[in-house]
Amino acid sequence: MKYLNQEKAISTINLLGREKKAFLFLSDFKGHNSIVEPLDYIDSQQIKFLMNGKGNISTVLKSVDRKIYLTKKPIDFSDYAIAFRYVQHNILQGNSFLTNLTCETDIELNVSLLEIFEQSEAKYKIWIKGDTFSKEFVCFSPEIFVKIDSKGKISSFPMKGTIDAEIDNAEKILLNDAKEFYEHTTIVDLIRNDLSKVASKVWVEKFRYLDRIKKEDGKDLLQVSSQVSGLLADDWRNNLGKIIFEMLPAGSISGAPKNKTLEIIAEAEKSTYNSERGFYTGICGFFDGETFDSGVMIRFIEKTKNGLVFKSGGGITAKSICTKEYQEMIQKIYVPVI
Repeated sequence: MKYLNQEKAISTINLLGREKKAFLFLSDFKGHNSIVEPLDYIDSQQIKFLMNGKGNISTVLKSVDRKIYLTKKPIDFSDYAIAFRYVQHNILQGNSFLTNLTCETDIELNVSLLEIFEQSEAKYKIWIKGDTFSKEFVCFSPEIFVKIDSKGKISSFPMKGTIDAEIDNAEKILLNDAKEFYEHTTIVDLIRNDLSKVASKVWVEKFRYLDRIKKEDGKDLLQVSSQVSGLLADDWRNNLGKIIFEMLPAGSISGAPKNKTLEIIAEAEKSTYNSERGFYTGICGFFDGETFDSGVMIRFIEKTKNGLVFKSGGGITAKSICTKEYQEMIQKIYVPVI
C-alpha cells in the first residue's frame, strides 16, 4: 500500500477506468494523499472494504457477537467555542455562508477497529490496518459522495441535518428547523455547482428526505439527505480521475464558497485537533469496471499513539448556536449496528 499524489492518482484512475479494471480509491480530505489499488492487488490483511455490497470480501462475519461499549471524552466546551466563534465571525463577515467544523474526541472501545468494521452497519465500510507511514482507522459512513451508473448518470446525495429520533415529533422538528433548512439548501446548491463542473443537465432529483440510522446504544438518529444528478460524457470512464478530483473536497464536509471556507477550516480546527483531519472526511470509492460508487468518510475512528479518536462535526451557519453544535458533534459519536 502506497500513497499517490493528486497528479499520479488522477492518471492511474483514468488508466484503470479506460481499461475497465476494478479498483479501490481513497483520498484524504485535502486530496494530497490517495490510495488507488486494483482489486486483484489488494491485500485483505491490510485493507478490507464493503461498499453497498461490493468489496474485497464476500460477506462480513461478526467475529465478536457482543454489545459494543463506547466511552466518549469530548474536548472541553471552551476549546470548541474558540473554533466556533472564529467560524461564525467569518460567516458574519461574509467570508463563508456555511462552514463544516469538526473535532477529535478521545474514546475507549471494548472491541478492536477490525471488529468495529465487522459489526457496524453502513453503506460504506473500510478498515485500513496501517503501517509505518499511516495510522490504523475504520470508517462506517452512511453518506454517498457520488454514484455513476453504466450510462453515465452521476448522482450525489448530500446529507445535512441530524436529530435524535427519540425526541417527540423529531421528524417535524428537523424538517421545520430554519437553520437546518438553510444549511441543507446551501449544500444542495454547492453540490449542484460541483456537478456542473463535470456534467450536463444537472438537476435536483429528490429534496430533503429522511434516513433512520441505528446506534450501538439502541437509540436511532434521523438524518436529512437530497439527491442531485447530472449526465456525463460518453467517455467518462477515460476521465474518471479528473472527474473525481474536480469535485473534491466534498461540499457537505467543507462548505461554501469552498476555497475560502477551506482556509477558515484550517485555522479554526487548530483548537479542535492534535494533528489534522487526514483521511477523515476524505473519499472512498469502488469502480467495478462499469460503474463507480463512492462515500464521504464520516463516522471515523483512528488509532493514534495516544489512543483512539473519533472524528465528528457539523455545519455552522450564522444562525447556529454554539451549545447545540457542540452537543450535535458529540451526538454523532456512535457505531451504527444492525
